[in-house]
Amino acid sequence: MESLPPVELGAIIFGAFAATLCLRGPLLRLLVDPRHIFVQVGWQFWVDFGLGLAAGLMAMAFNTLVKGFPVFSGVKLFLGMTAVAFFLSMDAALGRQRDIIATACRKSWHKPPARVRPLARKLAVVATGSTLLVAALLTLILNNAVDWLATHAGGAQALAVAKRSVMVEVVFVTAVLVGGVIGLILRYSENLRRLLQEQTAVLDSVSQGLLDRFIPVATADEFGVIAARTNSMIESLRHRVSLMNALDQAQAVQRSLLPGKLPVRPGLDIAAAAVYSGQTGGDYYDFLELAGDSLSVVVADVSGHGMDSALLMASARGFLRQAALCLSDTSRIVTTLNRHLARDVAGSGHFITMFMLVLDPARKTLEWVRAGHDPAIVYDPATDVFSELKGRGLPLAVDPESAYLPERMTGWPTGSVLVLGTDGLWEAFGPDGSMYGKDRLRAVIRANAALPAQAIMEAIAEDWRRFLDGAPQEDDVTLVVIRFEG
Repeated sequence: MESLPPVELGAIIFGAFAATLCLRGPLLRLLVDPRHIFVQVGWQFWVDFGLGLAAGLMAMAFNTLVKGFPVFSGVKLFLGMTAVAFFLSMDAALGRQRDIIATACRKSWHKPPARVRPLARKLAVVATGSTLLVAALLTLILNNAVDWLATHAGGAQALAVAKRSVMVEVVFVTAVLVGGVIGLILRYSENLRRLLQEQTAVLDSVSQGLLDRFIPVATADEFGVIAARTNSMIESLRHRVSLMNALDQAQAVQRSLLPGKLPVRPGLDIAAAAVYSGQTGGDYYDFLELAGDSLSVVVADVSGHGMDSALLMASARGFLRQAALCLSDTSRIVTTLNRHLARDVAGSGHFITMFMLVLDPARKTLEWVRAGHDPAIVYDPATDVFSELKGRGLPLAVDPESAYLPERMTGWPTGSVLVLGTDGLWEAFGPDGSMYGKDRLRAVIRANAALPAQAIMEAIAEDWRRFLDGAPQEDDVTLVVIRFEG
C-alpha cells in the first residue's frame, strides 16, 4: 500500500464513507428517531460507528481483493478508518444530545428517567475505545517497522530510517487521537454548560420564591437524576405553598370566629386572648348575650390541635350559638350542645372540654357548667384566698345522654379576679423539662391583682413566655381574665 498514490487512497476512503453515508439517514429514522430521548444518543453512536466499521471493511476488502495489497496493509487501513469513525460517531452522538437538551429546555421536559445510565459508564466507553485504538495502531506501526527491518536489514542506515518512520507515525497518530479527544471534551463540556446553566437559572428562581419552572431532564445519567429530584422538590414546595396559603385562609376564618370586641358590663373588667400553637387550633372562647342582660363567658378546648380540631371547634361554636338563641337555661344549652356534638364526632376519638360561666351584674351572681374543663380560678385580694369554681360533668361528645347541672354562687367580692383558661397555659414545659403549673400562675395573679384585667392578662402572658425561654409552644393557649369592680 506504500506505493498507492495518496490521491487514490483518499478516493478509496472517501468512496467507502460515502457509500455508507447514503444509508445513514434511513437508518437514523428507522433505528434512532422513534426511540426514547434517553436512549437516542447511544443508538446514534452505535449506528454511526457501525457504518464507520462497514466503510473500513469495504476499503480493506477493495485494497485486498481489487488492488492486491497484503491483508496486513488492509488491516492497518481498517484500524485507521475505525479510529476516525469512533471520534466522528462520538461527535455525532454529542450533537444529538445537544439538540435533545435544547428541545428539553424549550418544551420543559421534566419527567424522571425510568432507568439510570451512569455517567462513569459513558466515560469508560470513551476511555476504553481510545485506549484500544491507540494500542492497536501502535502495535501495527511497530510490527510494520519490524517487518521493514527484516526485509531491508543492512546496517545503521536502515535502522535510522525505521526509527524515523516509527517516530513520525507515532507522533501523527498521537496528535490525531489527542485532537479527537480534545474535540470530544469541548463538545461534551458545551453540553454540560447548557445543562448546568439551565439548572442554575431554575434554582435561582426557586431561591426567589418563584416555582413556575422546572429543570429540563434531558439525560438519563446523574445530571438527569439530580434534575428529576430537584423537580420533585419544586413540586413539593408548590404543594407546601398551596397548603400554607390554605392554612392562612383557615387561620383568618378561625380568627373571625372569635369575638371581635369585648363586652362591656357595669362592674366587670374583661380581657381575653387565644394563642394557637399552629396556624389553626382547637381552643375557643366566646361571649354570649343572654336574657335579662346576663353575660355568658365560654372557654372550650378541643382534643388535639390543628385543622381537624379547628373544624370541630367551628362546629361547636355554631351549635352553641344556636342553642343559646333558642334556650335560656344554662343546663339545657350545654346538654343540647353535647347531644349534637356526640352525634357528629362519633367514632372520631375527639372530645371537647368546656367551661360556661354566666354572670348577672345586676344581682352579682355567678352560674357555671363545667364539662370536663379545669375549674376557673378566683382570687380575693382582701383575704388573699384562692378558690375554684368546681363542678361535675363529662367532656362534651363523650356520652350523648349525659346531663349537665349548673353550680351557682351569690355575690362576688369587689376587687376579686377570675381567671379562666385552657391547659396549654399551666401544662407548658420549659427548656429544663419543668411544667409551668398553677402555683406559678397563682403567684402572678396575686402580684398583679390590683391592675386592670388587660394588664393582669399581659403579666401572665409575659411570665409564661419568660418561662418557655424560647422553647416551642406545644399546645393552644386561651385565657380570659375578669376583674370584679365596685
